[in-house]
Order: sequence, then C-alpha cells, then structure tokens
Amino acid sequence: MAAEAQSRSAQPEAFVEPGDFVEVGSEDGGLRIYLRYDLFRALDEYALRDTSRELAALLVGQVQEANGGGPSCIVVEDAIEVGIGGGDEKEGRFSPRVWQHARRVARTRYATKVIVGWYHTHPGIGLDLSQEERDIHRAFFPEAWQVVYVSDPVTRDRNFYRTEDGRLTGLRGFRIFGKEAAALKEKKSVPEAPPTASAPPVAGALPQRNEEPARERYVERSLEKLLRGQRRPPVRPIDMLLLALLVLNLLATLLKPSAKASVDATQLNAPLNKISAQVNTMASRLDKLERHLQALQIMDEQLSSPSGTPTAMPEDPLKPGVGLAPPDGSSEVLSYTVKEGDALSRIAEQYYGSSALATALGRYNKVRAEEIIVGATLKIPAKDKLH
Repeated sequence: MAAEAQSRSAQPEAFVEPGDFVEVGSEDGGLRIYLRYDLFRALDEYALRDTSRELAALLVGQVQEANGGGPSCIVVEDAIEVGIGGGDEKEGRFSPRVWQHARRVARTRYATKVIVGWYHTHPGIGLDLSQEERDIHRAFFPEAWQVVYVSDPVTRDRNFYRTEDGRLTGLRGFRIFGKEAAALKEKKSVPEAPPTASAPPVAGALPQRNEEPARERYVERSLEKLLRGQRRPPVRPIDMLLLALLVLNLLATLLKPSAKASVDATQLNAPLNKISAQVNTMASRLDKLERHLQALQIMDEQLSSPSGTPTAMPEDPLKPGVGLAPPDGSSEVLSYTVKEGDALSRIAEQYYGSSALATALGRYNKVRAEEIIVGATLKIPAKDKLH
C-alpha cells in the first residue's frame, strides 16, 4: 500500500484523457476505463499462448479522481506477467511472493504509474469470477478503484470488473484507445529497429514480424466480434431450443386438466380421535375428584364447628319461604349443592330474603356469579358473617 501511494505521488499532475478511442459497450456509472490498443493486442496474444491453463498479469496505468472523491477515469497502459502456481494448500495458486515480485518490477519500471488492477484468463470457462479470485482481489487489490480484466481466449470474450458495495461487478463497457496511433507507428517503423520501451511488457505476447499480418487480422476480427457481441448478443440454436421447450412446458401446464385429489383422512384422524377420547376421560375423572374434594372440605368444616356435631346437608334446602339461613350470631354453616338453573342472586334471596347479598355470598365462597357450576357446593353462613 505504501509503495502504491509512493508511485501515485510520482504520477504527473497533468492528466490527459485519451481522445481517440473505440467504445466497447456503454459507459458505466460515470467511470471510464481506457485500455491501450497495443496492450489489448498483447494481452490477447498472451492469452492464446497457452489455452490449457490460466494466465495472469499485473496492470499499471493512471487514475484520475473526481472532485467529490473516487475515480472517474482509469487508463490501463502496461502489464507485467505474473506466474500462477499449482494450487498449494497454504498459499493457493497465487503466492504472495509472486505479487510482491511483480510490484517491485512495477515500482522500478513504471515509477510514474500506479497499479490499477490485474489481468486473468479463463480459457473455455467464461468470465464469471470464482470465490478464490474474489478473495485474491480483496487481499492484494484493496483500493476501490482497482479493477480486474478477465478474458476467455476460446470464446474471445472479455470484460472489466470493479468493486461496488463490497462486491466485484462486471462493467457494461470500456474503451480501447490508441489504435490509429499504433497503426501509424507501425507504418513508420523500420523492420530492423529494436522494440521501443513503450512496448507491452508481457513476455512473448507480441507476434513476430513475419507473422504480423495474420496476427493483425486475428486481433481485428477479435475486436470486431467484441463490438458486435456488446451491441447484440448472439442467439445460439441451443437458446432457441430451450425457449421452445419452455413455451411447450408452459402450454402443457396451462391446458392440462386439474386432477381431483382424494385424501383418506382415516389414518390422520385416528390419532386425533384417540387423544380426544383420552382428554374426555381425564376431564370426567377430574370432575369426580373435584366433587369428592369439595365433600371432604365440607365434612372437615362441619367436624371442626364448635358444636362438634356435623351440620345436616338437606337434599333441597330451597323450599318456599324466606330466612332459611342460620340466625345472626350462629356459627352454624349450611351447605347447598348448585343445581341446573341456579344463580347466586336466587340463592341469596331464598336464604337471606334479598338478592343484593349475592355478591357477599359469592365473596364468602370465593366465587363469582358467573363461576358457579352445577354440582358445586356453596356454604350458607349466618347473615352477619357475610361481608
């Protein structure tokens, strides 16, 4: 990171955005990426050197920042070859030593440029990035403006990826500049002249002079195919076949009559019925147990009364007349079994002559008017015992 800052500080202040370029795709969110034409050719040749394995390189160039911060323009000018290992478990395919060596070469050879990203080939596997490649980019290229340029030499597809919201995302397009200047330079160059210092640094990427016309035609066709693919993606026969199958499947689904579903719920309801019967049995037993406990409580109260004699439990104390309750001052407590149709107000009126004592009677028995149930036993004390 310090080395990149140092290289970036040595960059010339005057940044001139390339003027002659070929638009590939469309501009992406205000970020303009320029790829030098000579380097485009060199990386294409570099990718074709060996299509049986993946190749990589370090990209150097210039970055122009916008007024509000962040990059607005990236110019990719040169590249440095990076070796890929055999996949060591500790270091993976890309050893940190490889990146360190490439950065040292970049600081020495391109002191006025910055490392703008890296290049990687995907021979025959498309342009999608693997998780390992995303981890490599996050570890060795943490700057938000650093990009990765991916190409597939078999299908001749290529694209740039940039970091957006913490994730590498493919761009909608980029620009190739310097094509006409490179062609003019080739016309004026002498065959015996040595390569200039501005030639792409990828070893073995440039073609030999006697193969130049054929190589040039290949690069031209590759660039034309790239432009056509960006403007109108090709439709393959397999795509048409898949579309026809999807349409047929949709029609078959829509026109197929709905089958009547019949479900035998006997086996599903059997456990529920068994559980319901067990619950009813337990409820009946609990009701009997509650009645038994109430009877025991009444007997205990009668046995503990001062008179020492149990109070008689009339079968039906509600007989015509008023004043059936024990007289005031008496410790005697009568018992009454609630029958169907009873209410606290009716019981209070029969025993005390006033339905207004229904609330006090319920409070004495610790029940509310709506809580009395048939079969429950109520205690009937003297009127002065009600509060």
